[in-house]
Amino acid sequence: MAQIIKTHKPLATQPIKSGQPLGAILASLGIDRCIPLIHGAQGCSAFAKIFFIQHFSEPIPLQSTAMDPITTVMGSDENIIQALAHLCEKSNPRLVVLLSSGLSEAQGTDMNRALKEFRRQYPKFERNEIVTVNTPDFYGSLENGYSALVESLISQLVPEQKIRSIRKKRINLLLSHMLTPGDIELIRQYAEAFGLQPILVPDLSRSMDGHLVKQDYLSVSQGGTDVNMLRQLGQSSLTLVVGPSMQRAGQLLSSRSGVESVYFPHLMTLAEMDRFIQTLQQVSDRQVPEWIDRQRGQVTDTMIDTHTWVNDTRVAIGAEADLLVAWLAFAESVGMQPVSVVAPVNQPCLAALSVDKVLIGDLEDLQQQAEERGCDLLLANSHGAVMAEQLKLPLMRIGFPIFDRFGDFRRVRQGYAGIRDNLFEIANYQQQACHGRPVYHSPLKQPFAQAPLGAEEAFA
Repeated sequence: MAQIIKTHKPLATQPIKSGQPLGAILASLGIDRCIPLIHGAQGCSAFAKIFFIQHFSEPIPLQSTAMDPITTVMGSDENIIQALAHLCEKSNPRLVVLLSSGLSEAQGTDMNRALKEFRRQYPKFERNEIVTVNTPDFYGSLENGYSALVESLISQLVPEQKIRSIRKKRINLLLSHMLTPGDIELIRQYAEAFGLQPILVPDLSRSMDGHLVKQDYLSVSQGGTDVNMLRQLGQSSLTLVVGPSMQRAGQLLSSRSGVESVYFPHLMTLAEMDRFIQTLQQVSDRQVPEWIDRQRGQVTDTMIDTHTWVNDTRVAIGAEADLLVAWLAFAESVGMQPVSVVAPVNQPCLAALSVDKVLIGDLEDLQQQAEERGCDLLLANSHGAVMAEQLKLPLMRIGFPIFDRFGDFRRVRQGYAGIRDNLFEIANYQQQACHGRPVYHSPLKQPFAQAPLGAEEAFA
């Protein structure tokens, strides 16, 4: 059990935390023909849009209700109604995600009441689905907003049913924010290799994987989980939940539809990956495909090749709770030593981590502990680049946002392929760092003129 320690600083100078609205926006980008609508000031959406454009290097569909000082005081229901009517008229989205901000939460806006009034005034937009979710900035972090939207999608779109038809080859995958588009694409390939039909929620690999589309620019997300498939989550034979923050969503889906769920905290160790593949094998009643077995063999070979460099590597990690769970399990499985663990906010899963202490703080706290305790490698988002430069340590970029490396937003970190590539990357960091250290040379291998005193007599 880890001891949770909260920092006593009055403010965060180098925050790791991203607000709940960013998490809800990230999840909504994984739904097909969706547009997130922030109920707040224009600056709320502008700030978020910059983060996502930097991270994905793609145009981001995002709008706001443009609250101003007058509507903040007098009421902003009309802002919601007009914004929804405009989006449905001009963009024709399949789904609008209406999320709150710190401003609207402080005001006390009832978004469901405004939504009912919108439905009464504009019945012609009844085919446009609208999901509401509360995401205050002043509570939680990106992880909470992401999971809150997935739970809202299930509670507001998936019908409750006591008697259901089951499609034996169809499975649900509820995926945490810690999974990159590359991770999600690999997970789909694993499922489809067994002849299964996976519904991935949300599916960023089809919308935010960095691809050019043939049609002209649309003001909604292009690709992702289809809304009709979301409604059919209750017809699947099994739900696979990946990530601690997705556990409640899996339980909610099970209570509404009766679909059994299997939980995986991550897919970053051989033990969890083997259990994941065995689950797919049991559901499909098929043998493990040769290419998957070969990938596993590549991981074990990589462990042999890199263990002298990876083993005993001292790492400092600053990230959201789901990422901490995954990376600490990976570190323990390959013999790395976590010397500092920092999370932006306290989450239920942190207490179960296999470290002595978890500090609730920011990157400044991470830097201080890494300097005091000695560290070989830093794991954080791109905001840790300055810290890494000051400490003269390599930075392995994980989480959100990553804005100073092309392609890292979709790098494969999980699955057999992710484990293999992580080991290579860490070993290369350690090998590169070693080249800058003094190298020991035996006196016996030096030229005779440089041999130590007395060597001539020894070899006489």
